[in-house]
Amino acid sequence: MKKFLCLFFLTLFAFPAFSQEDPFAQARERMLEQDIIARGITDPRVIEALRRVPRHLFVPKELEKLAYEDTPLPIGHGQTISQPYIVAL
Repeated sequence: MKKFLCLFFLTLFAFPAFSQEDPFAQARERMLEQDIIARGITDPRVIEALRRVPRHLFVPKELEKLAYEDTPLPIGHGQTISQPYIVAL
């Protein structure tokens, strides 16, 4: 019982985003419809993977609104996160 309670509270505090609405959900769906599916990517596994990955968490805060645009973005140390269409290929 003690282990269960510890696990419960750890999960509760470690993943607060699950209890809140995702502010980037619409942008992610728009990306999928306009940049991925409309360009011929149809594999449901690829589409679901892109739907689940929170790209905005991997870019600097000031660029997070661009995370779901079809463009590469800097992630630090001279590296970039590839544009979604390239990832989908």
